[in-house]
Amino acid sequence: MVDKVKKEINFLDSYSADTSIVPTVINSLMKNLENMEYPREEIDEIVLSMDEAITNAVQETIRKKDNDSALAGHGERREITIRYNITDSNFDATIIDHGRGLDIDSLVGIIPDSNSRDYHNQIIHYATESEKKKLTVRVNGKEIALKGIGAGLKIILAFMDNITIDLIDKKKIISDSVSEFTDGTILNLKRRRRYSQ
Repeated sequence: MVDKVKKEINFLDSYSADTSIVPTVINSLMKNLENMEYPREEIDEIVLSMDEAITNAVQETIRKKDNDSALAGHGERREITIRYNITDSNFDATIIDHGRGLDIDSLVGIIPDSNSRDYHNQIIHYATESEKKKLTVRVNGKEIALKGIGAGLKIILAFMDNITIDLIDKKKIISDSVSEFTDGTILNLKRRRRYSQ
């Protein structure tokens, strides 16, 4: 019997918020996935998700940087941190940006009203819209449901098994809402390997 050596690739780096980092990171990710002998279909799905996530992080950080510069007369250095881990069976990534943060107030689901005549339909709508099993948004460590998500998150949801989003807050570390103290987002993506070579 031959023991199979467990292979693993870890990546961690920080970049200035600039769109030129996207192809650099994506090319590295593609090579790493190929080195781990992931099949092309799996590579394409992971790369599409990561490209979307990194692009959003860069754009939000640049937007926040531009707003901060306009208000203060000078901007502090804004960075994007990207980490991923690839094993034979799992892909796990974290992207930390310093943008405005996901505006949870505009996404929070309307909780069904048990006193309403339409309660049953509200429950069905609530469950259908939130995709709760795949997307977790935490505010102060408490999970909340979303009533609607953007196209970028829908793309990522299609190819990842689990997504967690936390807001960074200058005042409270993890925020309960987007405010003037919001200083970014921590996005975690997880996926079990779906295809074999």
